[in-house]
Amino acid sequence: KTPSPPILPPRALHWSIAASTAAAISYADRGTSAIAASSLLDELHWNESQLGQVQSAFFVGYALTQVFGGVLGGRSSSSTDATMTEEGSCNSIAIGSGSSDDDDYYGKDKDAEETKLLNINNSNTATAISSTTQQQQQKRQEGYRRILPLSLVLTGITTLLFPMAAMAGPNWAILDRFSLGLLEGVLLPAAMAGVSSTTTTTTTTTSSTDGIIVASDTTTTSATLERKNSIKGKKDIKATASAIVIAGCYLGSAWAYLSAWIIFSETSQVHLAQWGFLQQDSDSASVWPVLFYINGILSLFITGMFSSEFDLSGWRNNGSNSSSSKNNTKKYDESTDILSSSAMVIMKDVITIAKETLSAKSGRAIVAAQIGQGALLYSIASWGPLYLERIADVSTTTATDVDTTSSLSFVSSTAVAASIAASSLIVPQITQALIGMSIGVGADKLSATIGSRLTRRSLQFISGVGPAMILVYLSLLTSDSNSGDGTTFQSPAFLFGAAQTISAISLGAVSVSHLEVATPSKSGAVYALGNVFAAISGSITVTLFGVLLDKDGQQQAATTTAASDFSLPFQIVAILSAVGSIFYSLSIESDLEIGMQETKKDHQSKSR
Repeated sequence: KTPSPPILPPRALHWSIAASTAAAISYADRGTSAIAASSLLDELHWNESQLGQVQSAFFVGYALTQVFGGVLGGRSSSSTDATMTEEGSCNSIAIGSGSSDDDDYYGKDKDAEETKLLNINNSNTATAISSTTQQQQQKRQEGYRRILPLSLVLTGITTLLFPMAAMAGPNWAILDRFSLGLLEGVLLPAAMAGVSSTTTTTTTTTSSTDGIIVASDTTTTSATLERKNSIKGKKDIKATASAIVIAGCYLGSAWAYLSAWIIFSETSQVHLAQWGFLQQDSDSASVWPVLFYINGILSLFITGMFSSEFDLSGWRNNGSNSSSSKNNTKKYDESTDILSSSAMVIMKDVITIAKETLSAKSGRAIVAAQIGQGALLYSIASWGPLYLERIADVSTTTATDVDTTSSLSFVSSTAVAASIAASSLIVPQITQALIGMSIGVGADKLSATIGSRLTRRSLQFISGVGPAMILVYLSLLTSDSNSGDGTTFQSPAFLFGAAQTISAISLGAVSVSHLEVATPSKSGAVYALGNVFAAISGSITVTLFGVLLDKDGQQQAATTTAASDFSLPFQIVAILSAVGSIFYSLSIESDLEIGMQETKKDHQSKSR
């Protein structure tokens, strides 16, 4: 009895894990300012409006570089050498995913049958492929393997610099968060370009005319894929691979809350003071910068940890005079550098993809869903910790718990309050990641039963409308509802976490659609364009939160009427989330719509 294969072929699995880990720490980097929000308000004497501007600055920068990340991540340069020993073969096709390990994943015993089925124009050479020995060597630079680690390193450095920027003033903090958004904006689109590349079957077309060998890579058509999958029993793995990457985002947020819960606690503050990281002679030492330092260093560490998956060739052997270095440099220069394209060429590609996406029915559906998702997720991530502190009156409660004797006068009660609030968000984030992973695998199985279109539409409706209903309910809570007399399932903390958890169902919907409606070279950019609209939506709603919470420009203390302060922002976010998901559910398709024209032109030019 043969064992069942893993959920993904090795090449796709290795990349998905590396990209998921990178996404995790990048989300931790972005989430630290939200977790430290109460400390920034208290110790730096900011108001909510200033905090909202700092938080939203990230999303402005994030929106500006999304599509660039998708374009650069989807590019590759390669040189292919192929030899064929069988004369007279023409337009024979060999299917592969770029790795012999992937062949093992699907099983080699059925390759011959599949190859015969997909052989075209072989009436005179019916046994050409089975008897053909093909040796192929391919040198390839994949853009996503270079863009992602570059983004990770630079975002780590920017995170390390935030405490210094924040202490210099809100304007410097805005600049730092804006820069973080610019640098992090390319990461997820590049990661998704890698998912598309490692999960999409490609065909290597080799033709022989008068002894001249011509080889090229093209994407297998959907009809061919369907026949191919029926032969080998392959399953759709796009949602699974995509879910692994996005689940990393949730786990990153969980890590950010977990690290804050530990570092901001009274016990940790005492130990940090004993180890010399906090000044014990200060009335209230600043512990919040430690969170930024830890996550910034982790970004640099993870880059090295997954160096086997990342292309760091441009970072090595610089300045070396060794012969091996010269040879490597020569080989490197022989192929087109992914990053050397002029700004005009990249901008042209960005505009082309934007036009093609917005003119496609499914492209508009993705954009609409992402606008709703951006408003929902970014508002919750930016203001959730502060909301939970105020809704439970945590600050005033914990202030009496902190020993204010001279030996502990440096302990920040504000940080302790943030620690307790952060602890209530850890489980929802982990649950989101687990549900997201399950949804990814489940969505692939469900697609095989009811079809991709109905699967995407149903899951997105639930993921957008469900949280919207919860936010509306939370906005209607009165001060009497916050006393904690209700059951656990009616508590604001539980419902807030439930809204986040349900939103993870979108990992089987809009988070996958770009892989279905766009060609592999365009899918990362399409995903990025959706993220642009999500970031714009998130930036506006996050700023609006701050304006609505900041009454007359004054910092508000935690009160029992905190629920009413969040009512209008919650209702606005709920409307955007519901409308975006409903629009998507009524219009998304599963057929290839974006990138087809370019593919046809490439085929025509190659046939000439």
